[in-house]
Amino acid sequence: MTKKNYQNKNCDLDVLVQDVQSWFAQQGYQVQFNKAEGAWIIQAQKTETWRKVVGASRAFNVLIEGYSNNFSIELGTGEWATNLAAVGIGTLLTGGVSLIGSGLAAGWSKKIEGDIWNFIEQKVIFGERAKSNREIAVIKTQESLEEKLRQLKEVFEQNLIDEVTYNSKKKELENQAIDQKKNNELNEKLMKLKNALDTGILSQIEYETKKSELMTQTSNADLENKLAQLKAALATGILSQEEFNKKAADIKREISFGEKLKQLEGARNSGILTNEEFEQKKSQILATNI
Repeated sequence: MTKKNYQNKNCDLDVLVQDVQSWFAQQGYQVQFNKAEGAWIIQAQKTETWRKVVGASRAFNVLIEGYSNNFSIELGTGEWATNLAAVGIGTLLTGGVSLIGSGLAAGWSKKIEGDIWNFIEQKVIFGERAKSNREIAVIKTQESLEEKLRQLKEVFEQNLIDEVTYNSKKKELENQAIDQKKNNELNEKLMKLKNALDTGILSQIEYETKKSELMTQTSNADLENKLAQLKAALATGILSQEEFNKKAADIKREISFGEKLKQLEGARNSGILTNEEFEQKKSQILATNI
């Protein structure tokens, strides 16, 4: 059994517990967990067949006690609890928690103990944390775009496509990456707004108003970016003046519609317009924008 104390690490212990459970699960362990005020216990054991082979009949216990800036972590082995929720957390690390004594099992236990301490130290000292599903999706998308760019460059360097095609495809992929980044930033802001609503910082009306403003700002920023790209295409001769005028007019119409819709939503959220009046005026604006 070993124990370490940590201070001033500003560590989210709920996240750390999640990380430790994930680590054991990825190593092929059966994992169970229980929580009390200021304490968390994790138990992990290998399959019955594997444990019989090495003579290791006990489970690993990880006890975390304390709070964000002052906590301890204790590792040991003990009996696997058939109902961890009904077992007092402290009892799992009292009595018979020494490391398994037989040769092969002792070596196995020491190795796992070292591995889990290395993992925990990385999380606590360097501030690593478990990634959410959204963060994982963002990373995978970014990696996919980077891989596509790499493959495109290889194809070009092998003279399988000409420079015009390469630059066109490269620009298309880069724009996808920019759009993805903007979407991620928007989602992050929307999540913060929703959290402010859920915690009572914002009222429902304030939330809806700020959400509407955020969506309109994002939409207008995208349209302004498209307008800038059109101007660049006109300057380089990709678009004629007539083509530019038509496309630019469409974009400006969308920007105008967005501004009017924002004003309408503000009036609805503040109670100046009823939902019925809002929908009527919205339909009128939409009809004139077609």
